[in-house]
Amino acid sequence: MVNSRHVRLILKLVLVAATATLSSFARQQGKPLEVYHDGSRMLFVPKTTGTLRMAKVGRWDLGERLNDEKLREKRLNLYVVFPGNQYRSRLHSRYNHNLVINKYALDGKPKGWDVFLCLVLDPSLHDDLRSEQELLVAAHERFQPGNDFKFRRIPSHAILEDKLRVANLHGLRHFRHRDGSLPRLLIVPAHQALRATTTKIESE
Repeated sequence: MVNSRHVRLILKLVLVAATATLSSFARQQGKPLEVYHDGSRMLFVPKTTGTLRMAKVGRWDLGERLNDEKLREKRLNLYVVFPGNQYRSRLHSRYNHNLVINKYALDGKPKGWDVFLCLVLDPSLHDDLRSEQELLVAAHERFQPGNDFKFRRIPSHAILEDKLRVANLHGLRHFRHRDGSLPRLLIVPAHQALRATTTKIESE
């Protein structure tokens, strides 16, 4: 005859083990993000442990920050492009952005990613950049601000203030060419690194 007390104990242990397994899996899988690679949409799935700080863009979580945040040659690149049309918020419009990756792997193994901020300086540059090629071309192209050009005309001025502590045109003097021109797009390290996997979106 089976002792009901033993049955209850066994069921309790099974429930605890199942809960622990599900919690562990949830910690390992961050919320998937949609990113662009050469204009095509892909899923970027951060790997988390539940013990490290989160990398955030406004109200959006990018994933858990690695302790080693120095740029590493072996890591791939995740570009956060300001402004952008991919992730938008009416209440936090200063953080509207696109996410772009330079490469991807489909082997299911988490890869390291260095995070870069891409800040549009030229008001005439469109705000829907979706590939590393577009970013690099814009970063090498230059524009000439007029004498009456105001800092607030820079599309990414809010992020320049928030992330780089640049609040006026004088703060961009290090990026000016001898002729006074500025890059159309500024790419700077965010000093953050993540681990994530990438997968294709079936509809693509």
